[in-house]
Amino acid sequence: MAAKNPSQGNHEGLPTDVSATDSFTLPRIKVCGLARVKDAQHAMQVGAEALGVVQYPPSPRSVDVATAAKIFAVAKPNILTVAVLVNLSPDDAFAWAETSKAKAVQLCGTELAAEWRDFPLPILRRIGVDQTGVEEMAAWSGVASGFVLDHPSSAGGSGQTVDYALAAELCERAACLLAGGLHGGNVAEAVAQVRPAGVDAASRLEDAPGRKNFELTSQFVQNAQLAFAALAQR
Repeated sequence: MAAKNPSQGNHEGLPTDVSATDSFTLPRIKVCGLARVKDAQHAMQVGAEALGVVQYPPSPRSVDVATAAKIFAVAKPNILTVAVLVNLSPDDAFAWAETSKAKAVQLCGTELAAEWRDFPLPILRRIGVDQTGVEEMAAWSGVASGFVLDHPSSAGGSGQTVDYALAAELCERAACLLAGGLHGGNVAEAVAQVRPAGVDAASRLEDAPGRKNFELTSQFVQNAQLAFAALAQR
């Protein structure tokens, strides 16, 4: 189920199917760590293309499946709803996604690709931006529909920016969302340097974990839109 960015080619060290094309397309702008319906509604209103909720009790942004279902219930048909999961089994992940009405899952733990080959929903695989990224990307080739590049210090939500040079190398190999400390003030530079398929933000858009600041969300989405428009003109 791997997705392909039209600008990508095949690269030595990765199987050719890492860039195979299917019907899944990565969103341009994803707002993640949502815990309130009104924050999801605002994110869509200003132009977000994907909404993410976290199911991982150690995270301060974790929500139960009933809350996730309420958030995703307001999603427009063209919005990608993503369940962000850590170390659930494929069966448990599918049950959570089905109940919440998530259209895709984002795996952020130590999951093994071989156990997810027949998963019925698109998979976004989180990869830490470090020297293990290429190996991890290769392992999930043909299983993940895309990748989320984040800071290697945690499963996500750290608010720390990544090494843009390494992230750019990974984006040349497969379709990726860039995450890690993104906000309205740095997203344009990040897009210009890394050239990802899309961007993903959570912690730097908040007043408190799970409570989005409308102004910060608007700035992030609008500046990301301008950055991708500028990238398309190059």
